[in-house]
Amino acid sequence: MLGHAPFFIWPAYAVALTALVLTLDDAKRRPKPLRSGFARAWWFASGQFVAGTGWVANAFLVSAGDHAWLIWAPLIVLPAGLALFWGLAGAVYVRRAPTHAGRIAVFILLVMAVEYLRSTVLSGFPWNLPGHVFEAGGAISQSAALVGAYGLSVLALCLFAAPAALSGPGSRLSRSIPMVCGLVLIAASWGFGQFRLVQAQTLVESDYQLQLVSLNLPQEEKRYAARHDILEQYLALSSNLDDVDAIIWPEGAIPAMLLESPDLLAEIADTLPSGMRLITGTARVERGLNGRAHAYYNSLISLKLENNRPVLEAQYDKSRLVPFGESNPLLSLTDWMGFDSLSELAPYYSPGNGAQTLQLDGLPDMAPLICYEAVYSRYSPRQLNRPAWLLNISNDSWYGNSAGPRQLLNQTQYRAIEEGLPLVRVAAAGISGQIDPYGRLIESIPSRSTEVLSITLLEGLDDTPYGVYGNALWLIASLVLAAVMHCLTVVSLAHSGRGARPAEGR
Repeated sequence: MLGHAPFFIWPAYAVALTALVLTLDDAKRRPKPLRSGFARAWWFASGQFVAGTGWVANAFLVSAGDHAWLIWAPLIVLPAGLALFWGLAGAVYVRRAPTHAGRIAVFILLVMAVEYLRSTVLSGFPWNLPGHVFEAGGAISQSAALVGAYGLSVLALCLFAAPAALSGPGSRLSRSIPMVCGLVLIAASWGFGQFRLVQAQTLVESDYQLQLVSLNLPQEEKRYAARHDILEQYLALSSNLDDVDAIIWPEGAIPAMLLESPDLLAEIADTLPSGMRLITGTARVERGLNGRAHAYYNSLISLKLENNRPVLEAQYDKSRLVPFGESNPLLSLTDWMGFDSLSELAPYYSPGNGAQTLQLDGLPDMAPLICYEAVYSRYSPRQLNRPAWLLNISNDSWYGNSAGPRQLLNQTQYRAIEEGLPLVRVAAAGISGQIDPYGRLIESIPSRSTEVLSITLLEGLDDTPYGVYGNALWLIASLVLAAVMHCLTVVSLAHSGRGARPAEGR
């Protein structure tokens, strides 16, 4: 936890990873090494995920009378389930890793394999990858433009697990090889990042003006009965609209289905000037021929004020849904337990059709990322559909003043680096602002603030290597690194063996 946002204390992460490798080495000598290796890695990861995702429990306390009894799910079941992947890596390590320093290469490959599985199985949860210990926007984080956050995870594992190789068999030279590789990689990454940031001293601005609106409102006050009062507050903040091309409100700004609420739409039309565009998040329902709801969506919509009425010009339905908060993979079990949903507006949401680039008249093409869709690398469209900018709307008020929203911000900044695109973020009770194509938050509204920020949208960069080639680059790089570390270790061991004096006979 201390290694990730908002702390970024690298030494703590290094101590933890080194200790893990040493305990796995010790597990090889136990009567049941596979079981011991699994258990040790599982306990390590369980603690890591409890500390790193425990803030999820705040969502169950918003309606504490209904959901507090389920707080064991985010505090026990979630971290225990995520830790199973690391437990698998620990068991395989104990069985397959050599005793010499080359075992660090095996450790890196195994952890990266299970971290990729964790990021994809059952829609995945790529939260707090090892590479996220490098604060986005800094020099080292710039390597994400080449290899993404996964590639930086390889670097983090190599650097922070390498001290464990200093113990064990072999010469001092062979045991120092993983540490040397880690230091060379971190120095090269820092040098590349410094060079890249020198080029970033002059940012190119577009001709488009956006107004970001943040209303600090606790989640427990966002009730359907308060929808008119909340809308009035947003409309009161949305003023001074000269030269503004779009107003942006966060996900779940109004606790109602806007497209199903003619009274709310009429109030918007009466307040905002003709020709204005409003982009916001809202729950949306699709009905069958009988008028009954058959699907709900968490959506981003763009409304254009024309002839004193709002016209829906574009919509995007969230595809990556939060388990149990927006979707439920264990519906029959939770129904039996008496748990339905944390949402007041819909039982559960259906996933949309995947990433999209929205073409809005009078604005550059934009790709939406709703809430935690921003933690997925390479989610936005590419090639001919590559957008000019990314828009992340989020409702961080579910998680209070915890580390969760800060971790989400850091991971969102990585998407800007990976894609080489500016990213605009508007988050209820979270940090809103504009992130440049180098992952730096250059202008912002602090978390838990009621404020309006007018920004000039930045221009994007050319497509990045990671944007073009994706995960192939970090996968090749990790295999090459593992091969180099292993070969150097074996050669060093062989050399030290030849140089050793033979034992004298009796």
